[in-house]
Amino acid sequence: MLNARHAIYVYKALCEQQQVATKMTFEQIATLYSDYANRAVSTELHPNDVMYNTGPSHYFNVGKSGVQAILTGLSLSWRSQVMTVLDLPCGHGRVGRHLRQLFPNAELFYCDIDAEGADFCARAFGGKAIHSKADLLQVDLPKKLDMIWVGSLFTHVDKRRTDAWLHYLADHLSDHGVLVATFHGYFTGKNTKFHGGVDEARVRREFETTGFGYSRYTTLAGVEDYGLSLSKPSAVLDIADTIPGVRASYIERGWANNHDVLVINKNDRLATLG
Repeated sequence: MLNARHAIYVYKALCEQQQVATKMTFEQIATLYSDYANRAVSTELHPNDVMYNTGPSHYFNVGKSGVQAILTGLSLSWRSQVMTVLDLPCGHGRVGRHLRQLFPNAELFYCDIDAEGADFCARAFGGKAIHSKADLLQVDLPKKLDMIWVGSLFTHVDKRRTDAWLHYLADHLSDHGVLVATFHGYFTGKNTKFHGGVDEARVRREFETTGFGYSRYTTLAGVEDYGLSLSKPSAVLDIADTIPGVRASYIERGWANNHDVLVINKNDRLATLG
């Protein structure tokens, strides 16, 4: 007959064999945030960082809100630590600088079609640059990523690419890895200013009829493969529903009180937590 000590030993051994995960507690989330808040976020700026045109207060608050969205995603996951992180598209580090302070010991990958931006982030905040391509499926991304942050990429592509790229990114998550991606939802659709030659009538019509509206930019040089999209929560979750081996959650206005946030956890929705 097993005594209590032996029973605990056997249980731990079984957990290791079955790779049973433990849910990140709110105490751990609170500690991550507290440690992040007590570290100084880099204020080094690239001269071509157009996001900074909104001013320092908005710029750094949006980055901080990215941290809050990521921690919300982690609180829904079974991952107990984050050691590999992808920032896509990283731009010139509006969120990336905060990721470095949130995960000071993690290996960070900064990916953007703007090679200059990716290189700057890698140098300024510590990490590796990945030069992206117009088709994300052609980009050689690291495998086994614990966290993928996708801030305002799917807000600029159509439903076909959103579907394909979400599947592709989910395939690069580690066991119990977390993907946090943002979308233009109801709020953005009501308050956004359409620009770049976008066909606003088409976007709104498709949004109402199919749940996902998109139109390409026609007057912005160098961004012919991108445009503006609006998507209903139901349409985004329908796409996530087709990704095998994951669970999905959705938070309206979860980033900077503007973009909606999709969270994908790399563990089967039918799996039990040991």
